[in-house]
Amino acid sequence: MLYKNEGYMAGANLGHWISQYGKKSHDHFRRYITAADIERIASWGMDHVRVPVDYYIFEDDDKPGIYREDGLIYIDNCLEWCKGSGINMVLDLHHAPGFFFGDGEKNSLLENEAMQKRYINIWRFFSERYQNEGEKLTFELLNELVTKSSEPWNDLWVRTAAEIHAVNPSRKIIIGGNYWNSASELKNLYVSDNPRIIYTFHMYHPMIFTHQGASWMENTRRYKAVVEYPVNTELHKDFYGGSIPDSEKGIFDKSSLERVLRPAFKFINKNKRPLYCGEYGVIANAPQDSAIRWCNDLADLLLSYGIGRAVWSYRGFSNITDENNNVTNVDYVKAVSKK
Repeated sequence: MLYKNEGYMAGANLGHWISQYGKKSHDHFRRYITAADIERIASWGMDHVRVPVDYYIFEDDDKPGIYREDGLIYIDNCLEWCKGSGINMVLDLHHAPGFFFGDGEKNSLLENEAMQKRYINIWRFFSERYQNEGEKLTFELLNELVTKSSEPWNDLWVRTAAEIHAVNPSRKIIIGGNYWNSASELKNLYVSDNPRIIYTFHMYHPMIFTHQGASWMENTRRYKAVVEYPVNTELHKDFYGGSIPDSEKGIFDKSSLERVLRPAFKFINKNKRPLYCGEYGVIANAPQDSAIRWCNDLADLLLSYGIGRAVWSYRGFSNITDENNNVTNVDYVKAVSKK
């Protein structure tokens, strides 16, 4: 039996729009993603978009609890575009007060009660603002938890979900686990009996392939070799200092992907609950034929268990569209749109 999250089976992240946008201006927000982009995503057969949002587009640190319409308008617009194109939307708090997945020990959300109250208030505000949107909108409470223990997060997300459902009982809520939403950490999440709670993980294995040449990580920045998929691990021992984890007989291939995903499959079998892969993808630096093979193999494995997914990202990172937002490869689009 498949435990599917219907309406969220194949989608795209709208990364680098209203999250991780550097010092971009409102001109960037108005132009980077428009109604035409949502129409295009729907035309590919995708059924949803995941919208990463940084809190400071709508709230200032020196004015907590005062939410600015000049930032919220972009969320509102995207929701209207999605409804107009007949697709769904995940609202993902990518950077929360006191937490960003890249900040490590600087994060204070899970230890600071005042910060937690501020965080819960944001979600209560969203619950009230969007309480009449029905099944078209799902809330994702936090992107890529990184902490020593999952227990403080289990406490916080349960409290936050209760506040949301007090206002909006039918709202679906997505919860991810520790260490950048690793599938292996799903086992440490509290499993609610509320069917409106959906669990998520991210998938970028093996990093030597999906992030080859990535400038923001030292190991990928230093390693200059081109990496094909399936990965011949014998050619890339210098990267790991040995064999690639989860590879077998010197090859990382579809069977290796399956081994990485086993904790997710085990979670489904044990808990009889749907899962969602909120991020996956291959950097534009990678050979495109290899990227397409990887995306097709991953889609086959996820869909065999009813797991929906959203590629990172519609613009930026993956080679789906170029810097002028033109589609680069129809076969890539087919792979990430497969349902």
